[in-house]
Amino acid sequence: MAHTFERVPLMAPGPGTERFLAAHRFGTPGARPKLYFHAALHADELPGALVLNRMLGWLKEADAEGGLSGEVVVAPCANPVGLSNRVMGYHLGRYDLDGDGNFNRWYPDLGRTVGDRVGDRLGDDEAENGRLIREAYREAIEAWEAHGEADTLRKTLMALSADCDFVFDLHCHGEAVQYIYMPENHWERYGDLAAELGCRTALLFPTDAGTTFDTAPTVVWHRLRECFPDRPIAEPPFTTTLELRGQNDVGDDIALRDARGLWRFLQRHGIVAGDPGDPPELLCEPTPVSGSDNLVATRAGVLSYRVDVGGRVEAGDVVADIVDPAEADFDAARTPVRSRATGVLYGRSMSRLVRPGQSFAVVSGREALPAGDPPAIDY
Repeated sequence: MAHTFERVPLMAPGPGTERFLAAHRFGTPGARPKLYFHAALHADELPGALVLNRMLGWLKEADAEGGLSGEVVVAPCANPVGLSNRVMGYHLGRYDLDGDGNFNRWYPDLGRTVGDRVGDRLGDDEAENGRLIREAYREAIEAWEAHGEADTLRKTLMALSADCDFVFDLHCHGEAVQYIYMPENHWERYGDLAAELGCRTALLFPTDAGTTFDTAPTVVWHRLRECFPDRPIAEPPFTTTLELRGQNDVGDDIALRDARGLWRFLQRHGIVAGDPGDPPELLCEPTPVSGSDNLVATRAGVLSYRVDVGGRVEAGDVVADIVDPAEADFDAARTPVRSRATGVLYGRSMSRLVRPGQSFAVVSGREALPAGDPPAIDY
C-alpha cells in the first residue's frame, strides 16, 4: 500500500482549538507482523523523534518497492500534550501538568475485560485465538472511559499499538549511555537489537505485571494464558523500551547511527528486505531490572559525582556526594551515596540539585536487590 498519513484526534485543550497525534502507516493493513514505533512519550526526551524521522523515508521507499512485510505504524512525536508543557522557557514533558502523573504510567490492565469477551470463543487454533484476542483488546480499549488529556492520550496510544507483534518505545535518560529494556522471554531471539544499537546495558524485565506503556499489552496476554491454560495462546508481543543516551544527545548524526541499527534489526528478522550481515558483538551482558540500584537522595543538596556515566561501580563504592554548600566544614558538608550493586552507572538525572527522597542515578547489577523504600520523587 502507499504510505498514508493520519491525524489522530485528541482531546481539545480549550474551546476553539484542537490537538492531534501524527501517525504514518506503511505496508498492508491487517498484514502480519505488525509493528509500532513511537518516540517522545516523555515529551522532553527527543533523540528518538529524529531516529524515527530518519526512518520514515526508508520505510516509504521500502513500501513502494515491495520490500516491506506486514504493516508498520510510526508516531514520531507520541505526546502532543507534553510537547506543550513549557514553563518559563523550560520544557517539562515527563508529567502531565494538570496532575495526571507520569505519561508513561497508569495504563489500565484490561486482561479481565478481554478474557470476559473471548473466554467462550477460544478454540484449539492458536492463530485464530490470537485474532480473537487482538480484536477483543481493541474493543476493550475503545470501551475504556478515559478522563482528561493524559488518559485520552494513553487510550489513543494503546489503540494504535494494541494489535501489534512488535512495539518499540523510544526514550532517553537525563544523561546516560545507550541502554535497553528487553522482555526477559525474548532476549534469546531478539537480543541482537541491543548489539545493533551498541547498548552498554541491557535490562531484562518481566512482562506479566506493570502499568507502563510497554507492559500494558503484554499483561493482557499473560492474564489470558493464566486463565485459559488449556487453550493455545501465543506468547505476549515483543515490546521494548530503547533509552537513546541523554536528553542532549540529539542530532542527525547520532540519529542516523541508531536508525541504521534499528533498520538492520528489521532486516535480520524479515520485516524489511535486505541483508544486514551478522550482528556486531554485544557490549554488555543482560542484567535483571531487579538488580539495578536506584540511588535516592537522603538529604537536600548539590550532587558531586565521583563516577561518570558509563563508569564501572563496585558494590559499596561512593557514586556521588550530596553537598550542603552552606556548611562551613568541607567534610561535614558532604553526604556520600553508595551503590548496592556492582555494575555500570548507566543513567543519571541532568539536574545537580536534589531533594530528600529523589531518585537521581541508576547502577546495573547482576543480582536482584531488596526492594527497599521507593523514591518519593522519581524523575
